[in-house]
Amino acid sequence: MINPGKTPLMRSKKLERALGVEEIYLKLEGANPYGNKFDRIAETLVKDCIIRKRSGLLVDGPSDYINSIIKYAENFEIKIKVSLFKNEQWKRSLFYDMEYVDFRSKGSGNKHELIENYCKNNNYYNASNLYGNKHLSIISLQKIGEEIAERLGNDITTVFTQLSNGYTVSAIYNGFASKWVEGEINKYPQIFSCTIPYGNVIYKDYKKNLELSDISIENYDVKNNKYTKNLFADEGALLEEALNAVNDTDGKIIPVDEALLKESVQFLREQEHIDLTAQEGYSFAGFYKLVKEGKIKNGKHVIILNNGKSDLEIKKIENFKEYSKDTIAKWTKEWLQDYSDTLDETEEAIEYAMKNGFILIALRNKTPQGISVVVNLGFEKVIPTYHLVYIGTKEGNKGRGVASELINQLIDLTGGKLSLHVDLENKRARTLYQKLGFKTAYYRMIYNNELV
Repeated sequence: MINPGKTPLMRSKKLERALGVEEIYLKLEGANPYGNKFDRIAETLVKDCIIRKRSGLLVDGPSDYINSIIKYAENFEIKIKVSLFKNEQWKRSLFYDMEYVDFRSKGSGNKHELIENYCKNNNYYNASNLYGNKHLSIISLQKIGEEIAERLGNDITTVFTQLSNGYTVSAIYNGFASKWVEGEINKYPQIFSCTIPYGNVIYKDYKKNLELSDISIENYDVKNNKYTKNLFADEGALLEEALNAVNDTDGKIIPVDEALLKESVQFLREQEHIDLTAQEGYSFAGFYKLVKEGKIKNGKHVIILNNGKSDLEIKKIENFKEYSKDTIAKWTKEWLQDYSDTLDETEEAIEYAMKNGFILIALRNKTPQGISVVVNLGFEKVIPTYHLVYIGTKEGNKGRGVASELINQLIDLTGGKLSLHVDLENKRARTLYQKLGFKTAYYRMIYNNELV
């Protein structure tokens, strides 16, 4: 199983040109194994369930959250049940093969108390969103802030995120605080949290303490639908922590209506071909809104996209019919640039990998963007069975997660029995491989008979 986290932080020069903003970075949380930032939380809670030796796990929350919990629980063969309350028939349509705990006949009691009582009486782990595992959820999401700081360092101007119950806002703030304590940054970026104009307790409390003279709240008409349902936070789970995160960084909470949400997400898709649902597009919509209002200054601006991912297709090449050996060798040499071998050496490796290994190609709109060549060394125990000979990406894909997507697929295909060589001077590549789980085992030394 591929671990969550270490998602791409992609610089978007297309958005920079289109919007006239200096530097824009997109944090693609949809690159997590099951497509959402919730994967980070799911892995942690499932591990906690195992440690506590529970008989099973009961989950409740938004659909993406439930999906992440189910996927990770299934990987560890943990028994899973989904809670079912009134007006939640959508759960049955999305998770039709799951076992449910039906609370619909329990009247109007507090749903969290009902879930907690069931878990206590049945030795189940309570994995419902908003419950008492807040600290584990925040710790899991904290890595998002840390990853941004590790990549961009001290010069981050703003970070935009989506606001529902306050987990992500609080976690990102903690992530930057952790890096500040470690001395890796000496200032926090402004945190801008984006949500619906009313129906969210955290935003409601924010309005009480701030004069929003430039926002006419009355002009908004927010209805509870698929675009807004997960943002009507009526319990203020992390109200104080979320407000502190925004206030301490001199940030703001930005209201976004449905029309702007749809417009901005469509604009993002057209500019960068990013897969992102409108329901999870509030962070970009808030950024887009402030840009249109002329309130975004030059600097480094990061937008966290909860389920945003590059629209890459990873394809395994089975023969030389669609792409010839010469074509694949040409791409490999061109995309590896300074780290390529001779054409004869490249073709030899490609021909061998076709018979004894894997050749993967990354496509966007059916156009090749990256390639990886892996050979089977024939060993089972002495050294890793497979070796990554070449991996390269087409110019213009820096930071877009192409290499990460290719390597993640290779880890799956090889069962993790994979080694690679990296130039000692190529710090960017070394950092990427380390983040993906590789470690330095030894230095490779090649005999040079010219020196003898």
